[in-house]
Amino acid sequence: MKRIRIWSVWLLAACAVLLLPGCNEEQHSSFRGMFWRPPSDLLLPFPYTKEDAVPAYVQNWTMPPGFRGFPEQWNRQVKEYLARAVEVCRKECETAMLEWFTSTPGSETMKLAGIRFLTAWQDLQGLSRRAGEGDYLVFRRRNELPENLQWQDGMNEPELGSPKATKGGTLRMALQRSFPNTFRPFGPNSNNATRRYVYDDVDLPLVRLHPGTGALIPGTADRWAVSEDGRTVYFHIDENARFSSGAALTTRDFVSSLFVRTSPYSAEPFYNDYYMGNFSRITIYGDDYLAVTLAAPRPHAPFYAAIPASCTSFYAEFGPDFTTRYLWRVAPTTGGYTVNPNGTIRGRQLTMSRVPNWWAAHRKYTRYSCNVDHLVYSFVSEPTKVRELFRIGQIDVFSARDADFWYEGLEMDAVHKGYVQRVHFSNIWPRSCFGFHLNCSRPPFNDEALRRGFHHALNVQLVIDTIFRGDYTRLGSYFSGFGEYTDESLKALPYSPEKARECFAMAGYTEEGRDGILYTPEGKRLQVVVSARIDPLYTNCMNVLREEAARCGLDLRVEQMDDTVLYSKVRNKKHEAVVFSWGFSPPVPDPAPLFSSRFAYSRDGTPVLGTNNITATSSPAIDRAIHACRVARTHGQAVAAHHRLQQLVAESLAWVPGWTTSYWRFAQWRWLRWPDEPNCRFCPPRYYDPLDSHLYWIDEALKRQTLEARASGVAFPENELEIPLPKQHEPSPNQP
Repeated sequence: MKRIRIWSVWLLAACAVLLLPGCNEEQHSSFRGMFWRPPSDLLLPFPYTKEDAVPAYVQNWTMPPGFRGFPEQWNRQVKEYLARAVEVCRKECETAMLEWFTSTPGSETMKLAGIRFLTAWQDLQGLSRRAGEGDYLVFRRRNELPENLQWQDGMNEPELGSPKATKGGTLRMALQRSFPNTFRPFGPNSNNATRRYVYDDVDLPLVRLHPGTGALIPGTADRWAVSEDGRTVYFHIDENARFSSGAALTTRDFVSSLFVRTSPYSAEPFYNDYYMGNFSRITIYGDDYLAVTLAAPRPHAPFYAAIPASCTSFYAEFGPDFTTRYLWRVAPTTGGYTVNPNGTIRGRQLTMSRVPNWWAAHRKYTRYSCNVDHLVYSFVSEPTKVRELFRIGQIDVFSARDADFWYEGLEMDAVHKGYVQRVHFSNIWPRSCFGFHLNCSRPPFNDEALRRGFHHALNVQLVIDTIFRGDYTRLGSYFSGFGEYTDESLKALPYSPEKARECFAMAGYTEEGRDGILYTPEGKRLQVVVSARIDPLYTNCMNVLREEAARCGLDLRVEQMDDTVLYSKVRNKKHEAVVFSWGFSPPVPDPAPLFSSRFAYSRDGTPVLGTNNITATSSPAIDRAIHACRVARTHGQAVAAHHRLQQLVAESLAWVPGWTTSYWRFAQWRWLRWPDEPNCRFCPPRYYDPLDSHLYWIDEALKRQTLEARASGVAFPENELEIPLPKQHEPSPNQP
């Protein structure tokens, strides 16, 4: 009887556990999707039969649901897109020519009409050529590959990392931002601040740039070749390349990527423009060769022809509910890390674990990387809590770009006794466009005079001098840090109460209230709401800016919010102004997603939501400049086009330049080790944050020694690492 009662109690308890809502992340069924594993390829449908006019290797492909008919549909869609674009250009040519003939000779109108005609004519020629090249997606046999291709493998560059690196251990870090609201690599809300830790800094593309020399080196392709006209790049996929799920990487995965990323189910408008605007053709030559034809020749062609791959079997359940079904599913990567569901806690912690038997573990350029077994990111929004966790050794490394923490915050016992090292790493990575992005689609910033006044009303230099102790510098160009591609002549408008008030008067704010804030004659107050992420540092900066703006007659208000909420608000263009930045990567800026008018307004004039054009910039001149950047054939043409684009962006006044650095500062416990080799001291300079390189490792013996010394009070010499830029060297023969 007693045994029956005990079993009854256990049964009731089990029922209670099942019926009551859970207290941890597992209560969310969608979040449990992290544990989902893709099925075998054999369970996917065969879209082709022997009767279909495709090569035999394509007939053996299994593909995501709904793929059958996609190549034909996509080719028709591109053909229609090109026909529409040709017609638009033809009409633009006719309109510009008519305006040129009817204008006063030598007038500015005639000159502008001539420029419009030449631009439209060049576009028309390029689009007509593309339209005559045939289908976009083509399947051919391997023996149809062109002969006499000049293959390159990029294997003559310096090694990365150190052979002294050891595998193992766990690196604990903190992210001062909110937990992402999806793990999808594309689709709504996927372009969040955490994606780079999960995909962008992990995945290996077809080819990549050597972070020391800037030359092309292998990714998932082990060799590549460029056609004589500079437009088509041929890639051979490394036969050992694998996804973290274990699936082999083949050309099929590049076709799957085109299919799922451009599908309306993905709700991702960027990729349709990405594929149609940048590429003229994708040709498959068997399972291991593909060729990508660019819309126009451009410098660094192999780098820009490296289209993404998506693990085909992962999208076995792709369909109309993709955005919800795949919300928390982790896409396989080709890199050395992937999300570990068992170490990930929703809202609190993300764990990346090293891929077992990683295919590139013994390959040059990657064999000394991805050394740490587990990367644990804790999401902690409060900086003081992060500092305390670091001080007591609960996290191993901590970003110290905040001047107060670098100078006073690191005056701690662990630093003085040598347990913690300060690191100043100089880099040459492109700067983020940190600053104030103004929403030009709505008041008050749909008024150019008010935008100019706002520029003059922000005393950014005072913030640099006081909050950042003069260590930071003011940005000039939106695309800074790209070497020759950056127009260094661009400077931010200076702080000037006089000029600000003149501009505000032009915008109608001519009356001054008792508190010094300007009003329109109708009584409308000059007030701007600036959105920003929750961060005490931003609060301090905005307090300085608000006081200075008041001298200009501007009431500057600040609303701070969670990262996820802020990101959603900004992408949907519901802000007035926002303190924001996009992260950039070398070698050349990509202005289209940020400033193309197609990402600003739809045909009916309403703002396009969910795009990266968060300023709602819409300018024919900027659109032409973007096109010129895309079609530049030589390095000199590309440099000139990007300079012109940056000048036009500055003239739009849609962005107030903020502050930046030429370094990365952080503090680390001494057991975190870095390379010290002749060709790789600490970390190559082309990394914004050296932790992105994954070239470091944990010295477990040194960790035990340090913890024992701390427990017994034994001290080591205080140590600060100053990592300067390497000396200039001659360009590599493989320099693109």
